[in-house]
Amino acid sequence: MSTVENMKSKMLMPEFTIDTIVDSNGKETPGIKRMFDIALALKDSVMQWGAPGVGKSQGVQQWNQEKVEEYEKRIAAGENVKPWNPHVVDVRLSMKEPVDMIGVPIPSKDEHGNTITVWATPSMWPKDDGQYSGGTIHLDEMNQGQAAILNAAFQLVQDRALGEYKVPEGYIIIGSSNPSAYNGTVTEFSIPLSNRFSHFNIKTDFDGWLNYRMNNGGNLDVMTFLKTQDQGLLFDKQGMEAKVGDLSETMYTDIVVTPRSWEVVEKLLNLPEGTKETGGFTIDEKKRYASGRLGLGITNKLFTFIKDKAKYQSWQEILIDKKPFRDENSEQFWAVQMSCMNAIINCNDDAKCREYVLNFINATRQLKSSAFKVINATSLIRCKRLKGALAVFNPIKDASDLLQLASAAIRS
Repeated sequence: MSTVENMKSKMLMPEFTIDTIVDSNGKETPGIKRMFDIALALKDSVMQWGAPGVGKSQGVQQWNQEKVEEYEKRIAAGENVKPWNPHVVDVRLSMKEPVDMIGVPIPSKDEHGNTITVWATPSMWPKDDGQYSGGTIHLDEMNQGQAAILNAAFQLVQDRALGEYKVPEGYIIIGSSNPSAYNGTVTEFSIPLSNRFSHFNIKTDFDGWLNYRMNNGGNLDVMTFLKTQDQGLLFDKQGMEAKVGDLSETMYTDIVVTPRSWEVVEKLLNLPEGTKETGGFTIDEKKRYASGRLGLGITNKLFTFIKDKAKYQSWQEILIDKKPFRDENSEQFWAVQMSCMNAIINCNDDAKCREYVLNFINATRQLKSSAFKVINATSLIRCKRLKGALAVFNPIKDASDLLQLASAAIRS
């Protein structure tokens, strides 16, 4: 495999249908609407890519309506929440000028009577008037906007603000675009703009489409024809490939992994476990969302590691049960060591923190590897939780352990 092909396979993302699919065995494959739920919980922005007509814009509208209904039920159940905004702010960037996004300058007076310029916010942007719990801003045809428009979109996504305008709390920003293969002229995303989104490819799904049309006034003859004659006619893959080439080559793969990407994934993994009904997210839903930030290759490695980590020694064995480190394999050592340090750093009880540290030192003494001993000692020396926190330790009882710790760190 060439270097280019290898990079493509690492960055490739799974394709998403609009709705979650359940197979004959009851296994669920989360759709893009579920990714919107995760983005809302993370306060992240989503970018969906797909061929013309596959339902990207409709999916946004459907999801927003489902949120409206969800909040109506919560209010009816007596929950103290405001309604969800039923109107999607649908902005087609291909048809906008910068002034449409930012507004126009108008003269005004400050508190001293001096003439100043303020910006009149375009009426399309949602107001922060406390009327709604949240809502949806949909930036459609993003890569067909002029460079100046994309710069405005970048500020909106990055700062959740545009000039003097600020996006209200609770609103999600969703972008949609056709990959460049489908358009003769597009404005390529800059790396900083691209890195502000989680990216997902959208594909058609006949059953999902049929269910939507059945429940939203679809024509019975058309639906029955496609169901009984040829479901493949819903999306003419052969005809499309004749125009744009292999559809697998049109998928968006330009993910750039940066520290910001990992910050989003950290927040993702901290979301509560559960289902949509319980207010949580399954590990599969989290994995599929992570692929929009890291690509499939890195995501698969990360979630394989998380799964394997369950076999490793727990920090409780060392810090509470006073057991030594079980393995000195590099990967396993680091997983257990970092887990122990995380427990120490986040322990707010001084007495318990002292016990953790002393047991950690005792386990460190029993390590065979001198390098690992130095790593543990240095980690404690650099630990902010312990710096200047003399109340954590008993100077008389702990003197021997602390001197040995300091000695090990100095020798490093």
